[in-house]
Amino acid sequence: MTGYDYGNARLRARRGALLRQEHYAGLAGRDLPALLAALAATCYRAQAAAADAAGGQLGQLSRMARDHLLAGLAGIGGLYRARPRDVVAALLSPFDVDAVLTVLRARHHQIPAEVACHLLVPVGGVTAQIALQAAREPDLPAAARFLAARRLPDPDTAAALGPAQRRYEIDADLARVEQTVARSARARQAATLAAAGPEAALAAVAVRRETDDLNLLLALRLRATAPGGSGEADAFLPGGSVPLPRLRAVQRAASRADAVTAAAPAHPAWHGPLTAWAQDGDLAAMHADLETGRLHTSLRALRNADPLGAGPAAHYVLGHQAQARNLRLLAQAAVRAISHEEASRQLVTPI
Repeated sequence: MTGYDYGNARLRARRGALLRQEHYAGLAGRDLPALLAALAATCYRAQAAAADAAGGQLGQLSRMARDHLLAGLAGIGGLYRARPRDVVAALLSPFDVDAVLTVLRARHHQIPAEVACHLLVPVGGVTAQIALQAAREPDLPAAARFLAARRLPDPDTAAALGPAQRRYEIDADLARVEQTVARSARARQAATLAAAGPEAALAAVAVRRETDDLNLLLALRLRATAPGGSGEADAFLPGGSVPLPRLRAVQRAASRADAVTAAAPAHPAWHGPLTAWAQDGDLAAMHADLETGRLHTSLRALRNADPLGAGPAAHYVLGHQAQARNLRLLAQAAVRAISHEEASRQLVTPI
């Protein structure tokens, strides 16, 4: 036994909380009222019954997506022990990072705690109560100290928060604090998965691919805002497979075509999204295309992973994240922010 068997068996039994292809076929193309009604007849019925309609139908759908994601992921770390539990915590760590960044941004912009935290998904170490308490601190340095004292979002990042908040007191540079949190947490996640060895290899590959995609997007943004490579090299996330010199070459590229030439060899799957971006310069569309391709690839690789390794847990977590994304796409199409055809093209069916 590897320590994954019991938890993986429990998660396999809970896969009925993921919508299947036939469900999406019945949801696509609907307006918002019809979409909400159709979701109430699926695994979202409990969230539909409990949703507060005070924020309007779009707010109701967002709350349903959040509550279902929370119900699916809350407590799954407790199904594992020893190193497997650390691996599952690493897979859930992006939710802790999102909570910490949300809290710090709220204090920087003086956003009320309840407003800032109402759609967080507290499935890791940053509980809903801790996030609210931190968001009620008087300013960002106080919130950072509150989190660091509790070693959140992880011990390494908590240690990095001290110097980051002291520098913030001098320059009020929120972006630098965000960068510190994101880089430290990503390094911790990558190190945890690497230390788990072959049992977490497929999960580590999925995380590296996400890191590479995010670094590519960052390189292209820096190319627009810091031409000639003047942006800071330490802005890039650690733990990816694309070396820093290639990312810097993308950032320094004189034209979009040059950026494609510099970036495309790193990942064959990048070629299509990069080619489309070279034509229209739409980074948001490129981000969506990269995400769609990555989710398809990662979920397919993890779907039939070794049942005694970390793959099934990674598939379960990623599948729930993909489903929440699918609902956002359907909602955007329902209010005509994107076309129904575009939403259907971007949908990723986890099972």
